[in-house]
Amino acid sequence: MTVSERFLNMGEPLLAGLYENTDRGLFYRKALGLRRYYEAMPAPAYQPGRLYPSGARPSSGTVDPNYMGGYWYDINGLREKDREMADLFASSEFFRYHSSVPKEHTVAGDMWTHSMPDTQRILAEGFDSYDARIEKIEDGDLRDGLAHLLAGIRNYHARCLEYLESVHAEPRLIEALKVVPFKPCRTLYQAIVGWNFVLYLDGCDNLGSLAQGLMPYDRGEDVEALIRNLYENLDENGGYSMQLGLVETRLTEVCLRAAHGLRRPMIELFIDENTSDSVWQAALDCIRSGGGSPALYNKKLYLEGFKRRFPLIRAEDLERMCGGGCTEMMISGLSNVGSLDAGINLALILDQTMPALLKHADTFDAFYEGYLSAVHEAAVRVMDGIAQSQRDRIALCPVPMRTLLIGDCIDKGLEYNAGGARYLWSIVNFAGMINVIDSLLVIRDRYYGDQKRDAAAFLAALNDEDFRRAAKNHPHRFGIGDPDADALSHRFSHEIFGYLDEQTTAVGWGFLPSAIQFQSYGGAGAHVGATPDGRACGSPLCDSLTAIFGKDTEGPTALLKSVAALDLRNALGTPVVNFTIQPQFSDAVIRGLMTAYIAMGGMQIQITCISRETLEEAYRDPESHRNLVVRVGGYSEYFYRLSDDLKLKVLERTFQS
Repeated sequence: MTVSERFLNMGEPLLAGLYENTDRGLFYRKALGLRRYYEAMPAPAYQPGRLYPSGARPSSGTVDPNYMGGYWYDINGLREKDREMADLFASSEFFRYHSSVPKEHTVAGDMWTHSMPDTQRILAEGFDSYDARIEKIEDGDLRDGLAHLLAGIRNYHARCLEYLESVHAEPRLIEALKVVPFKPCRTLYQAIVGWNFVLYLDGCDNLGSLAQGLMPYDRGEDVEALIRNLYENLDENGGYSMQLGLVETRLTEVCLRAAHGLRRPMIELFIDENTSDSVWQAALDCIRSGGGSPALYNKKLYLEGFKRRFPLIRAEDLERMCGGGCTEMMISGLSNVGSLDAGINLALILDQTMPALLKHADTFDAFYEGYLSAVHEAAVRVMDGIAQSQRDRIALCPVPMRTLLIGDCIDKGLEYNAGGARYLWSIVNFAGMINVIDSLLVIRDRYYGDQKRDAAAFLAALNDEDFRRAAKNHPHRFGIGDPDADALSHRFSHEIFGYLDEQTTAVGWGFLPSAIQFQSYGGAGAHVGATPDGRACGSPLCDSLTAIFGKDTEGPTALLKSVAALDLRNALGTPVVNFTIQPQFSDAVIRGLMTAYIAMGGMQIQITCISRETLEEAYRDPESHRNLVVRVGGYSEYFYRLSDDLKLKVLERTFQS
């Protein structure tokens, strides 16, 4: 019995396909594995009144397709079936790729690549038109592999239709799936059905520019329930975000209404002075519903920033700008963007360099420059690691599904990781920035302002409760609108973001800085000693670019003034800001505050609308509050799913009234 046959007998069709023709390249073998997977996958169960598929993604083995590396595997599950075969797979060429990014600088990302399919083109042209384009590809493995993959999808789609007819599913659903995604779409209903079907093929990662993509088919139909069903499917499968507002349409408001109370998608709403009153009202109503959406984005500054940073981006494509994963900026349907490729742990670098710098630097400026030098050195190592990882992925980690679904891979005749997508850049996270800013202010004032400097005594005091209490109440700190602190914040953020400027990736156009945390800010602080900002040894780092919990004592205007003082315009990967408000907020006040923040240069802000009392109840009794959603760094999460430490950190936030 061949290896392929043994895997097939184990109920692992994807692995059987990988070993069916071992003299071909990795792309071909992965694509053939996906074909066998889809040929074996049972048609999902029909749920009356819902899109198809709906609910958890179906499976046809322990090894399933995945948008990151091409497949997801449970090696222990495989070993339970057949240890010998599991070990054969685990030691194979399919496991040769490993990230080269320094592990201490992978806060919130380690060569992760979120994206979204070019669903607009798939709907407009249909997969049947892809055959002729695929036949033109010169690379035999790429051409034949994509043909296999499309054949597998076609087989799966046909069996889904047969099943739906056998269970007498809703006639318009059957008629829609006779059209999409293989023939050009004609109606809004077909477009939503097709968007949903393609979403499942891609692993339910991101929805992209939904309202814009549906706009050509819109004739004013009531589709709010259908779009909410699409959102629920994304949420049930761990998907992420989507964009609204770069082009405002009737469906912009429909998409906002459909999101009430939902955890996912994390909607990115781009706003400016021309945003209509009706969209503002729909956005505020959605925020009040408690799902954490929409986050608000500065339309003008993002568009200007991308034109400045990457002038070759086509103007019409900029209207499809969209956060992938949590909120990492890319062009919907046309991008291979590292999101996130790495996360530089600024607080760890401070912890590692502080003893020597305090001892040998005679002035604060000397300390500051020494620390910046260490950050720059780490940034160079991180960028080198990303470049090496990109080169390795070309040879060792092709991704057939994304090569099929994302423009312009087929027309270029290039695999997704080898430069096939139209737009390619890398996003690098800077973690612990506010911890470092507040620490620098304390070092400047308390250590270098003391005539009797004693480095050992200062370092020992970091673990003292009295010192920490004083540090948290230091008069110069981030989040209170203090001009002195805000000036240092701007200087520091401008210099470290600048380390990524003019640098090129191995595959693509360059790097973009970001400040995006989620549950990662807990683990990111686990190996960092006590820092001069008052943070205890091993405790979580700051939550993206929000003030350290409890320090923003001067109200929301002062907080947002400090945030806007950062060099946000250069953090085009997205500088995340969490803002928590009581449910009884005034629409006029919040709209005015957000408009002012955007006018000051704020790039992004995401709002959790909840009372402290409700959160405290949820902490005591999580089972009774399983639908409670909070924003955690870059994304929304059910409160009950957070670790106890992170739940307490959320409770420490300032609740703006």
